[in-house]
Amino acid sequence: MNKILDKKITIPLLAILSIFTISILTFSPNIVSAYDDQFEIPEISGTIIVSDESENYSQDAKIALSVAMSVGENSVENGKAMWGKLDVIQGFLVYKIGILANDDVFHKVIVDAGNGVALYVSDGITKDNWKHSKQKDSQSDKKWKDHYANLTPEERELKKQQWSEVKDAFFALSIDERAKMIMHFMSMKVQWESLSEEEKDAKKQEMKSMMEELLPLSVEEKTQKLREYVNSL
Repeated sequence: MNKILDKKITIPLLAILSIFTISILTFSPNIVSAYDDQFEIPEISGTIIVSDESENYSQDAKIALSVAMSVGENSVENGKAMWGKLDVIQGFLVYKIGILANDDVFHKVIVDAGNGVALYVSDGITKDNWKHSKQKDSQSDKKWKDHYANLTPEERELKKQQWSEVKDAFFALSIDERAKMIMHFMSMKVQWESLSEEEKDAKKQEMKSMMEELLPLSVEEKTQKLREYVNSL
């Protein structure tokens, strides 16, 4: 069976990635994409020209995502690759890599999908400098308030610590393991959008239960759980 369609496989990943949305400083794939306009990429020159972006170019890359993530990490001091995506910029096939450095500073690195050269490395953006719209801020605040509504201040701090440990566990994985999880998530996004609202609600409930089981574990145990999942793909 295609594991992308296997419910026993998809639910754990969605649960894990739901935690990542919060734990990795809300640098989820969707949010990283939303802040693309903060980076003014100068003129670049890649090695793979894409004449028609509507065509499937996913098989045209000459290097793997894990290689591009490694290039990204090597381009930023103390950087850790937390997201990557194959894309077309200025007509060239590239990888967009999200790098998290010390003090939660985010960098964007553009890597040539043909030869693995870093074509652009952004300056760092701190969490305080993200440009949220009022609508997004309002929605985000409401979700946080709803989630924490029944928690004491001490319980909230514990939850934040546990989510931070999920981030640490994710970064404890090898680049190959992180890349494998990211690629699977990209496939999962396609399936998720095709589900009915009832199916989404059912899976969200299962995610919630799984999050409650994962969060109390130690960093080492969280890392092992993530590694076991990656190995199951």
